[in-house]
Amino acid sequence: MPLIATLALAASGLALPHCSWDRPGVNPFMGDVVEAVDDYKDIPEATRLKLKKRMSERQYEDMVTIQRDSITGKSEYGAEIRDMHYGASGNVCRTVTRKKWSSEHAERGLVYCEDNHCVVVPTVCRNVSRIRRLPVKPVAALPAFAENIIGAKSEVDDAPLLIDPPAAGVIDNLPSDRNSFAQVANLPTDTGSTNFTPTPGGTPQIPAGAVTPVPEPQVWLMFVAGLVAMGFKARRRRH
Repeated sequence: MPLIATLALAASGLALPHCSWDRPGVNPFMGDVVEAVDDYKDIPEATRLKLKKRMSERQYEDMVTIQRDSITGKSEYGAEIRDMHYGASGNVCRTVTRKKWSSEHAERGLVYCEDNHCVVVPTVCRNVSRIRRLPVKPVAALPAFAENIIGAKSEVDDAPLLIDPPAAGVIDNLPSDRNSFAQVANLPTDTGSTNFTPTPGGTPQIPAGAVTPVPEPQVWLMFVAGLVAMGFKARRRRH
């Protein structure tokens, strides 16, 4: 039955089993929004008091978007709307459908929740209603092989080091005047020395006379050939 048509049949305190909320805002709730919560007798009185306090202070928990097939907000909600107040105080529709809404139609609503009981107040018509907040989905468990990898990595990270890690600190077994990197590496540190002259780019240039050159293979061959020639000549002299 359309919600508008119920006006002719509705009396104060009338509860209808089924209504169609096809035209939001046409038949708004004219009673006290906060006191309407007392019509939900299945909600414990202590919980109703907490809901009423939050509603009177406008401490809503969520602002949802109501569409034809869903209710979306920060939390997850079931799509069903029930126990909707309309018209005069005490008029309630037990179940409400939105089948005639277009897929683009949307209404906003303020949600108040206490002890897993949630009340929604659509801003377009103040039709105090009830919705169901869905439980939080548990996080999927990791596969066994992933848990083994993570566990093994944790054990490796926590295991003590068998050797001391390299550091840039002072080396204890060296004199105090040999604890720079250049000194530990046995490099000269006197930039004024004639044997170690840094270039403007920062790359040191070593003079040619500072290092003994290594003979090339051709030099070795000539040296061996000379020894052989000298030996041959000395042998001829003896004869």
